[in-house]
Amino acid sequence: MKIKTLVMVAGALLLVTVLSMVFTSAPQIVSAQAPTPVPPVAVLKVLAVPGNAADKNAITTTITYISDTVVGPAKTTAALYTSGLSNVPIKVPVVLEVSGKDPKNGGTATWSLVKPADSKATITGTNVAKFTPDVVGAYYVQVTIKNAAGATSAPQFAFFNAGTYVGVTAGNCKQCHAKYTEEWAKTNHATLFARELDNKVDGPLGVQPGAGGYITHYSETCARCHTTGYYLAPFNGAGGYWDAKDKAKWTFPTWKQIDEVFTKKAPSNWDAAPAEVKNMGVIGCEVCHGPALEHAKNGAKVMQASFDNGVCNQCHGAAANHSKGWQLANSKHTTGTSFEEINGPARQDCVRCHSSIAFASFVANPTNIAAWENEESALTCAGCHDPHDEKNAFQLRVVGKPLLFPYPDKAKDMGLSGICATCHNGRRNGDDFAKGGSTSYPHYSSATEMLTDIAGITYGATVPNSPHGAMVGNAPVPSGNTTPGSAKFKWSKPEDTKGNVPGGCVVCHMWDTVTVMTDTLAFKVGGHSFNAMSPDGKTAYGASCKSCHGDVKDFNMKAKADYDGNGKTEGVIDETKGLLNALMKVLEGKGVKKSTSSPYATFPADADQKVKNAWFNFRVVYGAMWTADGHVGNEGKASAMHNFKRTCALLQLSIKDVSGALPAGAADCTK
Repeated sequence: MKIKTLVMVAGALLLVTVLSMVFTSAPQIVSAQAPTPVPPVAVLKVLAVPGNAADKNAITTTITYISDTVVGPAKTTAALYTSGLSNVPIKVPVVLEVSGKDPKNGGTATWSLVKPADSKATITGTNVAKFTPDVVGAYYVQVTIKNAAGATSAPQFAFFNAGTYVGVTAGNCKQCHAKYTEEWAKTNHATLFARELDNKVDGPLGVQPGAGGYITHYSETCARCHTTGYYLAPFNGAGGYWDAKDKAKWTFPTWKQIDEVFTKKAPSNWDAAPAEVKNMGVIGCEVCHGPALEHAKNGAKVMQASFDNGVCNQCHGAAANHSKGWQLANSKHTTGTSFEEINGPARQDCVRCHSSIAFASFVANPTNIAAWENEESALTCAGCHDPHDEKNAFQLRVVGKPLLFPYPDKAKDMGLSGICATCHNGRRNGDDFAKGGSTSYPHYSSATEMLTDIAGITYGATVPNSPHGAMVGNAPVPSGNTTPGSAKFKWSKPEDTKGNVPGGCVVCHMWDTVTVMTDTLAFKVGGHSFNAMSPDGKTAYGASCKSCHGDVKDFNMKAKADYDGNGKTEGVIDETKGLLNALMKVLEGKGVKKSTSSPYATFPADADQKVKNAWFNFRVVYGAMWTADGHVGNEGKASAMHNFKRTCALLQLSIKDVSGALPAGAADCTK
């Protein structure tokens, strides 16, 4: 007992000693160690610079030109451009930007440049840096960022091939790329400069008294977007348009010389141009793929293809009258976060509509899912427009009937809107679902089915439809421009309007954009923004509605009756929301519960086909669904605007099929 007691006492003393050491020493140890700073994660981008003098990274110079020999020389600022590619011309600045992946953990950049032995190029700048490759060869940029705590990121790298231009003709591009060269030769990119020199493009901007010809506005300043390598001093030297022009000692024709091709049947200015100028007088391969001399001469693998908007925005995002890139920047196609939600190859079926690269591969091979690319990409210009192919209007990849559609036997020719309808549909066939042939619920937009009067499960009833699908976009829309020789219809080539109808999507979502720079809606609605509502959701853009509905300021137009039974006749959006709530209440009475992942509801084990059909129609109307992060979804707004009569009927038919009756006091919109 004594030994045991002594051991226990000794153990207790040891425990006290250890605890004393822990509680007296631990604070000293902690205070002696400084917190480890978290290194930032650097994100490096090669910036595409549009030909816009107002851009913060603008590349500008002064151009002297003559349009009128009587007036004499004029000077103006020319904004040049870069594509954002890694294949770049010599003598032209390359612009890079680095930032912290976490905006709260950024820092100061340190740049370094590895270059050819005979290069004198240097890289300068902080978080935005520039260098100008001065000789042909490879360049390598490295950058790190250090945060305020002194932690430095892992280095990021960018590689560049700097070269010179050769031209489509001199480079004999067709030898290896016959298909693409042949297709490109039919496009405006290939012919625009030549036709402008002989005034075969714009039509009369005003008729010269007594002359009966065209009055041009075309000058050397316009040519910057219609030629290859339009880099004048101090950015010349890569062998582009200005170098070719100077070498041939060619003078750009005056307005009078251009007009006289028509007024006096003067010889073609294009035909008279030197071969060197004609070689660079196209929007050629190298504008979009980078300089090709080393590739054509030595087989160097320097050429690059990119779906990024920056390539197109060199010219199409250059000014208010060339602002499609500005418009697209306000579109959900650009601002949405669509790709990262689908996890690339794991959701191969999804990539075709969430990546421009994938969409192009889908159009090329729509039946083989294994052939679809799954590289991450925003929804860009080149997704909808094929840069090489002129067979469809506006070089669209799809026109007429949509490629991807759940009702192939009911698909309609939607003209230019066929490309919109290819993705903006619900993916699921209601007729098949109602028969038990499918268990999958609709995707997140049934806009096309609503517009073409086939959306949802109709329970065998004759469903009423709003006139939008029957009336809107089924004929070319008059442009309102009565100037002789100008385009008579919107979205149509003056010389070929046959079959080139816009379809409902294009009419309503691509009506002329606002281009008044001081207007808060400038470039944010219509056009290539595709927005019928301003991005902040506060302003309805009803310009396309005016001919039928007058001056529309609110798309929540008043319904004809109280359809949801709440005792009030409200706007169509509010009535739709009320019916959705009423149907959800009926479904909840059958044991259906909301969930925050697809199919966004759980069903009791004994749920019958009636309950499932009703949920199918709920999804058709509701649109983009609610999520766990608090996103409430579309709530039927799009369906109400596209086809309110059908929207109302589908929801009421579902309520009656499950519960046996409409909500008390609700007017029946199925009759």
